[in-house]
Amino acid sequence: MKDSTLISKGKNVLTLIAVNLAIAFICLESLSLAFYLINQKQFFYTRTKTQEKVVEDLERIGIRLNESIVERLHPFFGYVLKQGAFTNEKLKLKVNRHGFFSLYEYPLIKTHKNQLIVGVFGGSVANNFAVDEYVNQRLSKKLKTYPEFANQEIIVLNFGNGGYKQPQQLLILNYFLALGQELDLVINIDGFNEVALSNLNNKARVEVGMPSVQHLQPLTGLANNNLSPETMSSIVQISTNKKQLKEAIDKLQTCQLALCHAVTSLQVRQLVNSYQQAVVKYDRQVKNSHNSDTANSGIVYIPKADFVLKDAAAFEKMASMWYESSVMMNQVLSSRKIPYFHFIQPNQYYPTKREFTAKEKEIAISKDSPYIEGVKQGYPVLFSKIDDLQKARVNVFNGVNILDNTKETVYKDACCHYNSVGEDILANYISSSIIQVLRKNERS
Repeated sequence: MKDSTLISKGKNVLTLIAVNLAIAFICLESLSLAFYLINQKQFFYTRTKTQEKVVEDLERIGIRLNESIVERLHPFFGYVLKQGAFTNEKLKLKVNRHGFFSLYEYPLIKTHKNQLIVGVFGGSVANNFAVDEYVNQRLSKKLKTYPEFANQEIIVLNFGNGGYKQPQQLLILNYFLALGQELDLVINIDGFNEVALSNLNNKARVEVGMPSVQHLQPLTGLANNNLSPETMSSIVQISTNKKQLKEAIDKLQTCQLALCHAVTSLQVRQLVNSYQQAVVKYDRQVKNSHNSDTANSGIVYIPKADFVLKDAAAFEKMASMWYESSVMMNQVLSSRKIPYFHFIQPNQYYPTKREFTAKEKEIAISKDSPYIEGVKQGYPVLFSKIDDLQKARVNVFNGVNILDNTKETVYKDACCHYNSVGEDILANYISSSIIQVLRKNERS
């Protein structure tokens, strides 16, 4: 009797545990379903595929899952993207043979008179702006609301890449004009890289006019076989983060339960944070390990500075180069009667009246960012050149405040990039600025 009573009690306890576990699971699954519905605006069990969007979002902030180094050294531009990378079969979007993420091969020749070819130049923000146009047509839709563009087929060509800074835009413009590229309007979106990345060049004793040391150093280091063990270790860590991230994203696609998706989404978020921290660590090592004794011992030559410039002199040099490059772009284009529009991009590390959302404070502001010093000290020096640019007949626009009036989240990473809301504000600002100048010119 005792044994049967114990067995009976044991069964009751197990049943109670099982019931409680089932209730707990149902509650967690219900919470996960609600969380997914609120964030994704769709029911989890009937959801559309999410992997492509997640990967696209990561690539836009510079996390490339399939390859560790997708840049390739270029004899004129410093570096470009590997041809064929990031192919989107649905949109027919890929890195073209010249190394730019685009729908088109260059030079693109018009097939009818109503086509208006717009060239977009700059760094990753310019690249994202052009790629967003390929996906959402924000700029062309906004321009077409004005009678001047209503009947035109607007074609945007992307000449931007992550890390590009003047005089790369100037060199790229002249190169493609020499190849016969037709352009009806040119947009240059820059400012951040010119001070944030050039500042890193200066600290690494690389000429500030050279392409970003952050991007060149891994390529030249591999070519010259002189990467430090610490830098190689960081590259391995970044590669490991990417592998783990890819595995987590693949798991997201196969999750059958909302709870699985919620837990894996948190894992993806943690891995993204780890990746960004590894990149910050790598940036510091690039700055510290780029010494004069080994930097030019290989087959790739990068001009070295004799010493690190003091901040005042360094930022004045950066701003002067930025000014001269924009003036020369305008002169070349004006001689061909092609309107040129220069926009200084907003950035979270330059203080404005913007009040950051709770999400932005979490994902978009990093106290360890290597860019803070360059932006805070460099942006005011760029602004000091705006009057001179206007006197040189450059259509220059200071866009640092354009995100101040929205209470929504606009930044999507701790560098400089904008989400869909931010992209829409930028496209609206650029299109309205363009039409304002064109109408003013018509009246004069």
